[in-house]
Amino acid sequence: MAELAAERWGESGPPIVMVHGSLSSAAAAFGEQKVLADRYRIIAPYRRGYQPSPPTDRIDPDRDAAEVADLLGDGAHLLGTSMGGVVALRAAALAPDKVWSLTVVEPPALPNGAGRPEADRLAEALRDHWATSGDNDPATFVAGFLKVLNVDLQLPDPLPPPLLEAARNLMTERPWETGVPAETLAQTPFPKLVVTGGGTPGFEAVADALAETLSAKRVLFPGSPHAVQRIGQPFNDAFLAHLAG
Repeated sequence: MAELAAERWGESGPPIVMVHGSLSSAAAAFGEQKVLADRYRIIAPYRRGYQPSPPTDRIDPDRDAAEVADLLGDGAHLLGTSMGGVVALRAAALAPDKVWSLTVVEPPALPNGAGRPEADRLAEALRDHWATSGDNDPATFVAGFLKVLNVDLQLPDPLPPPLLEAARNLMTERPWETGVPAETLAQTPFPKLVVTGGGTPGFEAVADALAETLSAKRVLFPGSPHAVQRIGQPFNDAFLAHLAG
């Protein structure tokens, strides 16, 4: 299996593996974290299906998790955002002895929030969107997806090639099915941090459920985007405190 391409920032210090989400890629997702390369070695892979990593016909979070686990080497901190958070959680369960700390940003682990009304409503809305819009062109599909998430983002028209690629990948996902092994992870010793931005009630409910099960620290940055790490220094300060802890 061909290896993933990755951004690599920093020449010394403890490693951090950073996993991007669905509508982004490594460099774009973690541009605000490059400043941490003065003290950490950052490895930000392009998940399979995102150039310059090998292509794929469909996104497979379990395959992604196995590939991310391989990048942990002898041990590393692990950060994942959005679907990359689901991947990071699954990778941590595959290789718990190699994870020094785990941070996830609004992971769509909707099955883990089952029974919480906001999470159930979001899961149903996403399932309905895929059922009714799965044959739409990628731009229309993504616009509807963002509306379901309550994300106010003006998409460029036409979609630039990287975003078009990401949109086509997204259309192969099934976020209402992407649960994570929280009970298994709850038995692991490394510290855990769950971060949200307050914009999507269903993601807040999932984050609350995960934090409760994992005994994780829970941080909310109200008014932040879904990709909370993009707010820069406030996120970085909380992230660094978590790593130091």
